[in-house]
Amino acid sequence: MFVHKEQLEYVLGPDDYLSPEIHRSEVERLFLSAWHPVAVASDLSREGDFATLEILGRPIQLRRIDGVLRAYLNVCSHRHCLLTDLSRGNAPRIVCQYHGWEYAADGKVAKVPDGGCFKPFDRENARLQTFSVETCGELVFVRIAADGPTLRDHLGEWFDRVAAAFAAPYKCNWRYASNFTCNWKIPVENTVETYHLPYIHPTTLGGFGLIPEEAQKHYLENRSTTLVYDLGHDSEPVKKQRQVVGWLGGGTTTDQYVHHHIFPNLVFTFSDLFTYAQVYLPTSPTTSSTLAWMFSLDGTKRNPFARVIARLAARHGVQANSAIQREDASVFAAQQRGLAATPFKGCIGTREERIWCFHQYLRSSCGDSPAD
Repeated sequence: MFVHKEQLEYVLGPDDYLSPEIHRSEVERLFLSAWHPVAVASDLSREGDFATLEILGRPIQLRRIDGVLRAYLNVCSHRHCLLTDLSRGNAPRIVCQYHGWEYAADGKVAKVPDGGCFKPFDRENARLQTFSVETCGELVFVRIAADGPTLRDHLGEWFDRVAAAFAAPYKCNWRYASNFTCNWKIPVENTVETYHLPYIHPTTLGGFGLIPEEAQKHYLENRSTTLVYDLGHDSEPVKKQRQVVGWLGGGTTTDQYVHHHIFPNLVFTFSDLFTYAQVYLPTSPTTSSTLAWMFSLDGTKRNPFARVIARLAARHGVQANSAIQREDASVFAAQQRGLAATPFKGCIGTREERIWCFHQYLRSSCGDSPAD
């Protein structure tokens, strides 16, 4: 059931999707101290494995060194070159690609070729900038700000559920990264409402139609919203899902789809066969990016039949989720262009009330009083 019984007014205006000043405020107040998933630990399992990416305009190198996952600003303190251009790889030491400056695990300069040229050398101020890294299950998170909540505090009461859903007997089978020509809030708003399903996902999700209100429950909190959707205990897809879970040794089924949004930009979905994690990041006032991972039930049974079923289930999840992501992204640029020209105030239906709650959080967190 929905919390509200009448339509809701837009809390935000077009400037919230266009203004450089608002963009800077959101980055500083919402994103720097938040935790952002950036990788799966099993992708960096060997000593020396590394991956690079950009978070909030900062080039990051994530690396396993001395057996521990660490994150560094991927910039050499000598002449500001990126330490590496590679998206991923394996190297025993942190060495700049330009002049060979080498850094230790704590970021301190460990070796300078022809170091006598740099006397007197301020070793402490030449240290690489480091960022906090924590894991939850197999998911690896990075926080840009030096100070802020722990990952457990950021995820709140969902920490243990996330840890269980993104680790064995679930296995990562899909990784997704994309850039959008729209403000970061547009894809977030899309993912927290089901009103668009029959129109944007006519073949992948259109069969669900407009999900009846009595089949779903919205939970609206200060820092998150949640959709719990009862898939229908007697429907054929649910019966088949229960059968597959049994074949794989997956334990008790819930027959539910749960979608949880932790403000500002972190989304998890849970079902008996698949779990997803997705993060949306601003790259400018009118552009954004996303990273996502799908885990599918790998199960506890290792007989040949179970292994085939696990592979088939994972393939189905990859194909479906890839198509859903493409379909959603097809309207993001159009909404951004519309916001730049709209004469309308807009409105939010009760089916979209999770958007309204998200807007309230943005208003209160960025210094303006929320609407009634």
